[in-house]
Amino acid sequence: MVELTLNDVETILFGCAILGTGGGGDLQRGLETVRSAVRDRIILMSVDELSDDDLVACPYFVGSVSPRDVNETQRRVGSPVLESFKLLERYMGKKFSAVFPTELGGGNTAAAFEVAARSNVPVLDADPVGRAVPEVQHTSFYLLEIPMTPFTICNYLGDKVIVDEVCCDEQAEEITRAIAVVSGGKVGVTSHPLKGSVVRKSIVKGTVSLAWQVGRARQEALQKGEDPVKAIARVLDAKILFEGVADSDAVWEDKAGFTYGDMFFTGVGNFAGRKFRIWFKNENLIAWLDGQVCLTCPDLIIVLRAEDGSPVLNPHLKKKEHVFVLGVAASELWRSQRAIEIFGPRHFGFDFDAVLLKKEEGR
Repeated sequence: MVELTLNDVETILFGCAILGTGGGGDLQRGLETVRSAVRDRIILMSVDELSDDDLVACPYFVGSVSPRDVNETQRRVGSPVLESFKLLERYMGKKFSAVFPTELGGGNTAAAFEVAARSNVPVLDADPVGRAVPEVQHTSFYLLEIPMTPFTICNYLGDKVIVDEVCCDEQAEEITRAIAVVSGGKVGVTSHPLKGSVVRKSIVKGTVSLAWQVGRARQEALQKGEDPVKAIARVLDAKILFEGVADSDAVWEDKAGFTYGDMFFTGVGNFAGRKFRIWFKNENLIAWLDGQVCLTCPDLIIVLRAEDGSPVLNPHLKKKEHVFVLGVAASELWRSQRAIEIFGPRHFGFDFDAVLLKKEEGR
């Protein structure tokens, strides 16, 4: 176990936002959330420290990365994700021993830290993906056929739902997304109440620590007057896919509880005169160089501002922003054939196979 200060948690969230590939929730709101929740030190716990019978759960938000604000007069709940956590505890009839993030992202990892701080439990140094993902079935548990039920949902209006059973995780995605759409675009969810014996064998370990390394590398480079993008790339064994300037603001729309869009760039430096495009569904999922697909999910496509290494979060790219695009290999679990079937380009309606980094090009 490691004791984290508020500053440590903030550094972790910056790293999570970078690994969130443009999604994973709003970083600034995530920072505000932990600043209000973390009054003392918080514990980061290794998955291997869990006992077999410890019960853990996963609190997070579901919805568009550009949700509508619920009118303050309509709000009856301060933290929908915390309320969903409490509801699932009551339903299970047992206190949770720890929480874990559903993904790495400035918003959704912050949600796990908020619930941990307010419930006085540790955060596990792990998540089911090692990046951010757009749909709730995109987890290591789904890959290994471990059900996410029962799960609970709460919105800012105070509506609460317990889902005891679903036919499949795709249906859970439809249910949570539909409730998010009628709830201002976002809902709090707590799912995957699992025993320690199950979690140890089914989660991607060490991912929060990796985010911490990334956040620290960026901070230290800025303090020393060094290149933060290169520092981040070194930690992640990343490949520089592109350097360029945005041709326009991101082109995007909210549809069915997701933020869909494209970003277009013209190259500078070693990429002068070349063109780059990224398609996102909440997260960056497909990249093209000069019209040819150069990288796809499950691998990570990360857009960083050249001047300070800060992540460009969707859909907030602005015209003429100078950026680097990094490619990072996903964890081995997420490069299996089954993982590519459920989280590759064909899942999102594209008529081509996944294009992934070679092992020597990324982690």
